[in-house]
Amino acid sequence: MISRLDAPTARRWLSAALSALASARSRIDALNVFPVADSDTGTNVVLTLAAGARTAQELEDTATLGELARATADGALWGARGNSGVILAQALQALARTFEGMPSAGPSDLIRAFDAIAQGAHRALAAPVEGTIVTVARDVASATLVLSPHASLADVVATAVRAANESLGTTTDLLPALRGTGMVDAGALAFTILLEALAGTLGVEEYVHPDWLAAAPSVPAHHGPLEGFEVMYLVRASHRQATALRMHLSEIGNSVVVVQGAHELWHVHVHLDHPAQALSELPMSQVCVRRLDSPGRRVGLVAVTTAPLLLEPLAQAGAVAVLGGNATTIARAVVDAGSTDVLVLPCSTAAAADAAAAGLDPVVTSEGLGVVVAPTHDDLAVYEAVGLLEAAVDGEVADHLATVREHVAATRTHTVPNGDTRALEADVHALAGELVEAGPSLVSVLAGATVGARRAAKQLTALLRAANPGLETFIVVGGQSEPALLVSAQ
Repeated sequence: MISRLDAPTARRWLSAALSALASARSRIDALNVFPVADSDTGTNVVLTLAAGARTAQELEDTATLGELARATADGALWGARGNSGVILAQALQALARTFEGMPSAGPSDLIRAFDAIAQGAHRALAAPVEGTIVTVARDVASATLVLSPHASLADVVATAVRAANESLGTTTDLLPALRGTGMVDAGALAFTILLEALAGTLGVEEYVHPDWLAAAPSVPAHHGPLEGFEVMYLVRASHRQATALRMHLSEIGNSVVVVQGAHELWHVHVHLDHPAQALSELPMSQVCVRRLDSPGRRVGLVAVTTAPLLLEPLAQAGAVAVLGGNATTIARAVVDAGSTDVLVLPCSTAAAADAAAAGLDPVVTSEGLGVVVAPTHDDLAVYEAVGLLEAAVDGEVADHLATVREHVAATRTHTVPNGDTRALEADVHALAGELVEAGPSLVSVLAGATVGARRAAKQLTALLRAANPGLETFIVVGGQSEPALLVSAQ
């Protein structure tokens, strides 16, 4: 019997847990009714744990348990998906902090880790709800904390597994969304499977319990229409700043989870009606937005933009919207698009290069996803292309690509740089004269965040309509830092 948890044993546990969760992925998805019935808990947990496993694989075989736990936790934080994935990442962060500097862990160390997981899960959630992983993690901690000081590692794990399963059985009554269904909470089940994988790795006798997966419906249940958006990002913040951010998000949204990693890096997750309201003025990265009721598309769409106020219309149109993302973030969005073939619409030459690199990302290739990069070149082109493709949910990728190419070829783009009032007015008059001479039938304007940008957009369209009353003009507020105006003419 294994008396201490060391790095090689932890690696085997990680592999066993990932295999068990991957096998149960679709059935856990079907059990997902809380916090929203979007049927992705199993998928989110697998993707999150897989991200941690990939980072752990980069370590040398001589790595200690503490080093392995930290690498796994940090990888999971970067790759966390959804409410359940962020909470799993938090649990792994608790393990990493408990095992920091340790070559191996004994029974008392594991008990402390279970307690840290329970406390962390409660702190990470703005509004903890009973009948979820919060309840199960707390019951596991409570059961192991009262064990004898002489308890073995096997005793601790066996107690944890028994407590987890007993607690899991209560979730069907504790969680209002599950009452009368015979089902258990999907996130709590995933956590229990993790513990059972640890027991199997240590050779602990299997605990006999009901087949929780048997209650999973063959077709995921739907509990009314889903409204709003899921916003996820990483942010650099002090503990005080993160607390203030959590409070702010709790006032404007729900399903709020804010989890701390290393070096003041926090993973943020929230559901709300207007994505831009969730964004922070602190340094952000990996900003992804999607509709909670994303329409099923034959070809997934990933829209890359530098305009924060375009996140909502892009996601509303069915794309996974990425704010200024790099190759890793785009790859994440490609997986989240939920389709075998994905069309990425970049907003710049650099974003196009990142999109091409995302197609070669190990996660993307392991999922067997095909990535095609569209010839869009700016924020307004991305916005217009997504609008053209919104209704074509059953279209093929070649058809989508042809549509975007045709639109880009038929469009001329102009910019008005940031400047003071006088400079903006001069540039607007000059551009208006150029456009009137060109004689387009449609002009669209994307207004930036600088002072006077919206007024300049209105001035430009007024000048154009005065010269050509039959001209169609549209103004979209993008909130990009530059340029002041982005103008497309067809």
